Amino acid sequence: MTLPIDFVINKVTPAASVITLTFDSKVDLDTLETLAGGEDEVVDIFNDITNGKGYVDFGGTGDATSTEVVFNYGTGSFTFDRFAVNADAGTITFEVNLGNAITADSAFRMTISGAAAGVDISGASSVAYSSVDSVDNAIETGVGQIATETQQFSLTVSTGFNGRIERLTQQTFAKNATDVAGNTDTLSTIFIDRAASLEASLTLTAVNYTVEGDFDNGVTASPLVGADFVADVATTPIAGTEVLTDEDTLTFSAIVADGIVSNGANNLVNVVFGTAAAGSKVIPQTGMIDLSATVSVSDAGVDPIKVVTDLDAGSWALDATVINIPYFPVGFDGLSTSVHFANESANDADVIVTAIDQAGNEYSGTMADLAGDTVTKYSQGAIMSALSAPAGSKLSVTFNIDANDGDVNAYAFSNAGTGRQALVTSQEKGIK
Repeated sequence: MTLPIDFVINKVTPAASVITLTFDSKVDLDTLETLAGGEDEVVDIFNDITNGKGYVDFGGTGDATSTEVVFNYGTGSFTFDRFAVNADAGTITFEVNLGNAITADSAFRMTISGAAAGVDISGASSVAYSSVDSVDNAIETGVGQIATETQQFSLTVSTGFNGRIERLTQQTFAKNATDVAGNTDTLSTIFIDRAASLEASLTLTAVNYTVEGDFDNGVTASPLVGADFVADVATTPIAGTEVLTDEDTLTFSAIVADGIVSNGANNLVNVVFGTAAAGSKVIPQTGMIDLSATVSVSDAGVDPIKVVTDLDAGSWALDATVINIPYFPVGFDGLSTSVHFANESANDADVIVTAIDQAGNEYSGTMADLAGDTVTKYSQGAIMSALSAPAGSKLSVTFNIDANDGDVNAYAFSNAGTGRQALVTSQEKGIK
């Protein structure tokens, strides 16, 4: 790395004065000390007065060929000599040469350059300046910042999964599909590596994605697998990456060597569902999908670095109004249970009904359409008949209604002959 530091001198600093630069703990001078010959070993500075520069000549050749530290004097008449490094103390010292003093309001630049300079900066850091004259009287002190920290990597979701599943076969998207056939939906992300704008940066090798949601579609014969998801850049699929699922987690890596991500802004990385599914598999209602990511780097001793955790990556849901009644007893002596639906739309809406009972049995069927602009009652008998559920069943009933969200509302109750008892619905609980 190259580390240039500018100093402005406010007080006259006579010849033979000693200047000490003290770096904080974030700056490692070990290798620079070794180049200089060891702790507090004095190295001569070769001064090129014509060009206004001074070279710390580690090679001992009396010229600039082995230079790792350069002083720029500009038009100043002063020069420096006797350069020394003490890594344990974090100091660099040098003297104002005999001849000309540093006048007030003068300035100089010290630049440490090249990897061999051995200056390693591990975070935000500063340097303290002090000068004393030839008999150790203090002249001037000051502190200045030499490095700041900034985030090198970032990742955002530009468009989350947002497909709305066709409610009958549930194998295509009725809304928000990213292809005409309704087979695919796309999670789009933007990854940024700011290495080009940083003096000291890590070398990216891969961005590792973890996408979590309820991807279990409940179909043993054709469950979703990793091949149903393909990661790509814009519209070009990523070659040689791995996409896995354990029914709730997808992982893959966007790899620098494959040309997928690079140093810079706006690396567009997509996760496309449907490449293998293509309208032939049940699409699950995922609930909220989360995205987390780490980056892998080639720098020795650096573990994968967390970039984001649990970003909102969208969801898949049915393109319908779904109302659940978690407790709906049917066929009990002396108890009558029913549900009333108000269809506020002018359009009739057909209804699919599913249920589970206290023994873990599953049921499904269809109900009579809900007429538009009408209140329709479903009795317990009509529901038992549609589901083929036996008397004495304690059901959790879900109605999948072909209507926009909010067009249909439900009120359920049981009647034991002495009065009505309202039954809680997912609408009342605010459950989606």
